[in-house]
Amino acid sequence: MEANDQEFLRAIHEEKIRTQNERTELITMKLAFITVLFGISSVNVGIDLEDIFWLLYFVPLVAISYDLYIMSADSRIKRVGTFLGRNPVSLAGKAEREWERFCSNFRDVMAPSANMFFSAIVTIGAAFFIHAQGGWTERIMRLWFAVWLVGSLALIIILWMRHQSLIKNIGDYEQF
Repeated sequence: MEANDQEFLRAIHEEKIRTQNERTELITMKLAFITVLFGISSVNVGIDLEDIFWLLYFVPLVAISYDLYIMSADSRIKRVGTFLGRNPVSLAGKAEREWERFCSNFRDVMAPSANMFFSAIVTIGAAFFIHAQGGWTERIMRLWFAVWLVGSLALIIILWMRHQSLIKNIGDYEQF
């Protein structure tokens, strides 16, 4: 194995660890942001929820944005892990390669599903608060609300399905 190969393999191993930390930070930031956004309504800062309820329309957008970054980090981790586990010249020892193979065969579907579920829940929660504010006498507002809610939930589900497919394809990688 060439020195360049060793350096490259060491670098992608370190990248995997950095990306795992990045994914953890993104999930924490998403939870914190959503908690703060919903917590505004319970704190008396002199602003009525009726004055700022329109901000809740951005909840799915923010959740989906975080989801995209989280899914990107997750797929990068899976790619590096699969490569290191299946490449015979990697610096990974036999135990690490076997662990990566095992992880590829028995993927954790709970974490990505929990992330999608959380995004759907906060979207429905935002819809509940928006709907509770009233103002539904105009037909166009009812239509806007319905399109926003259905579109947001559909996008969350589509992104989750796409991510599941991508992870499956990464797991099906075979060295040629």
